[in-house]
Amino acid sequence: MKRLFYLFVALSMLCAWTGAAAQEYVPTPVTVSKEKVKLNGKVYLSHVVLERQTIFGITRAYGVTEDELYEANPSLRETGLQKNAIILIPYREQAAEGTTAVQDDKSYSEHVVKWYEDLDDISKRYNVSAKELMEFNGLKSRKLTSRQVLRIPLKPATTAAQNAEPAPVLAAAAAAVPAPEPEPEPLPEPVAEVAHDTTAVLRLKPRDRVECSLVLPMKAAGQQSELNMDFYSGVLMAVKDLEQDGLKIKLNVYDLAAGLPNADALKRSDFVLGPVASRDLEAILQRVEGDVPVISPLDQKAASLALNYRNFIQAPTAADSQYDDLCEWVRQDFEEGDKILFISEKGAGNVTASVALRSALAQRELTYEILSYAIVEGRGIPAILSGLMVGGGTNRVVVASESEAFVGDVVRNLGIMMGKGFNIVMYAPSKVRTFDTIEGSDYHGASLHISTSYFADYESEPVDRFVRAYRSLFQTEPSQFAFQGYDTARYFISRVARYGDDWKDTLNRERARGLHTDFLFQYDRQDNAANQAVRRIIFRKDYTTTLE
Repeated sequence: MKRLFYLFVALSMLCAWTGAAAQEYVPTPVTVSKEKVKLNGKVYLSHVVLERQTIFGITRAYGVTEDELYEANPSLRETGLQKNAIILIPYREQAAEGTTAVQDDKSYSEHVVKWYEDLDDISKRYNVSAKELMEFNGLKSRKLTSRQVLRIPLKPATTAAQNAEPAPVLAAAAAAVPAPEPEPEPLPEPVAEVAHDTTAVLRLKPRDRVECSLVLPMKAAGQQSELNMDFYSGVLMAVKDLEQDGLKIKLNVYDLAAGLPNADALKRSDFVLGPVASRDLEAILQRVEGDVPVISPLDQKAASLALNYRNFIQAPTAADSQYDDLCEWVRQDFEEGDKILFISEKGAGNVTASVALRSALAQRELTYEILSYAIVEGRGIPAILSGLMVGGGTNRVVVASESEAFVGDVVRNLGIMMGKGFNIVMYAPSKVRTFDTIEGSDYHGASLHISTSYFADYESEPVDRFVRAYRSLFQTEPSQFAFQGYDTARYFISRVARYGDDWKDTLNRERARGLHTDFLFQYDRQDNAANQAVRRIIFRKDYTTTLE
């Protein structure tokens, strides 16, 4: 109950600027200070903290890391930012001292870097070479940070033209030669690590406003309601972050417990995110009549809705794609002297994983031995495995089951075989990560390989930043659903902003990497889109779990 209290308080705070009320959050901009102070032989800039400024915003504006900021202000970790407090910002010494005189006489303009701009974009915009920009600003690398202030040198001709009186222009001539419209600036991709398809990158009509609808059963009974609220929390954090970068977002939030939203209201949205369950998604798809894309955010099994409805987008990667990637991984790892063993449960009620994995292996023309047994036969399996496994190479064991009891027995038997000196690598469906009765150390011992839709690398800086922000706001740890809400909302909102009305036609053009989920879509014959991106994770013998 205490956790839900914090959750609702935080959501109420966030909903003051977004949600059904559709109010816009206006963050306080960070203006880079020019006031220098020198302490203990080091030069700093002094910054006066304004209301609603954040650590993240200040570090991005000044181009410093959070660790550098905390090092300069040791008490900041305990006190946090206080309104009107003065904090020290590490000062970046100018590499090109010769530019000081030019800068002092104000013969330059300033440009605040947007998060999607690079040095070449800014160079082209101001007709100044990238090299000149680097020298003038004392940059040691081409890397820029969002809201970093760059000084743009004004060339003599430009300065003279600014000081001169405007020349008279005949009205007829002005009408005959209209001024060219400025080329619209591209809006951001959702995440930093994006591999662009350089053969066909579209530059359509970007937007600075996006309207979307979120439909969730907020008041569902028990645990399900809490998970939906986690997802909602992640969506709100994504909206907040994007608005801080200048994007205007109207988020309409509907509680499915109050009934289906009005069709006209949904159709005004650029997309509808949710609901979760297939039956609820189908009701929304019928209501919008193909006029607006509907995104399935969590249920992998909802992909079948694409067969009957237009404008359906499946955000979670389907299990078949995960099975296919797992077998491709086996093929890529396979070396001369290795052996592939395929282990399944005899008499299993659910054979979906077994059928899909065998089909994927067959497509790759991989040769493998099959071992199918019931749990009651488990004690005699090590003797059988001794006759099947190779002693010199690696035994690549594909476990084709999502039964916790059976997978636990397989892991136990593999542990026995490793104790006998056999080299084993285990490949299994992603569901095995959720099994509580199997020790994680056993997975590490078997070098478990999993192809999965979801995995957050807590060693990465963006994930760490999100976790700390989420803890601060909601007084709890972000769940998988919070990550998924953040990644999904951020990806699709940014997509609309970058590509405008035709955003849906671009989903298969580049792979985007989120905090927890990757996105790369494939279209079916009805022009529906399904996510194919998979993350590969390895349980290593040193007890780390890493992305491949």
